[in-house]
Amino acid sequence: MLQLALSVLCSVLIANLLMLFNRKGRLDMLPVFLGNYFVASLFSFASLPKGGAEFQSFDLFFGILAGALFLGNFWVYQRSIVYNGLSLSVGVMRMAMIVPVLLGVLLFRERLSVFNQIGIFTGLIAFGLKANPRELHNLLWIIGLFAISGLTDASLKLYKEFGGGQEALFIYVVFSAAFGFTLLIILLGRIKVPISALLAGFALGIPNRLSTVFFLKGLDFVPAALAYPLVAVAIVLLGIISDLLFWKKRAGTKDLLLWALLLSSLLLLNL
Repeated sequence: MLQLALSVLCSVLIANLLMLFNRKGRLDMLPVFLGNYFVASLFSFASLPKGGAEFQSFDLFFGILAGALFLGNFWVYQRSIVYNGLSLSVGVMRMAMIVPVLLGVLLFRERLSVFNQIGIFTGLIAFGLKANPRELHNLLWIIGLFAISGLTDASLKLYKEFGGGQEALFIYVVFSAAFGFTLLIILLGRIKVPISALLAGFALGIPNRLSTVFFLKGLDFVPAALAYPLVAVAIVLLGIISDLLFWKKRAGTKDLLLWALLLSSLLLLNL
């Protein structure tokens, strides 16, 4: 459980760093992610076993696929924000955690208590409450965001079940592939790479890598059907708290209801 808590803290740190960077001027996110994936892949390479790691064909292929999903999820998320707004896109992306939950229950026969099931349902209600349906202008982008977010999350569980166990190598391949795809898009699109955006990405690289490392380790101790909703609920809950404490946002009635639902969900998921 400690590993999942650390993964949550890293994810919330990333969100707050992005808030801080955007306050100094809106960043072009592709250069940010270029720097992010570069540092993440660099530290992943440094963390490889000293004796060397043997590449297995599945690990290599699936790592490249997961890297493409990581970047694709970001791109679809950005496009959905343009067409459907931030609150709806964030809510749908969090609701996509139901995909790996169903994967764990149906394919890998993981069991959830009645309390856990109620907790997941309560969390989904909270994510639905966070989303503003009035912002819906393009259903295809919402469907695409739900699908690719769910698949991206599920990719870690699938590797855990079918991979060769070389997690350090897998993480290195994931971030290296994401860096390669990002660089290719920037070069083909002749997108400028401001130093400020690149440096912001460098700062995000380490917590981004650690969030993935901690989550994969957490799956050794907590079933995926429970780990995914726990992390999703905790990230949104801590995100709200950080908004109130650090960004001085005022809580309305809807925010208080959302906070109560998320807290209830978190308690039920831990029973």
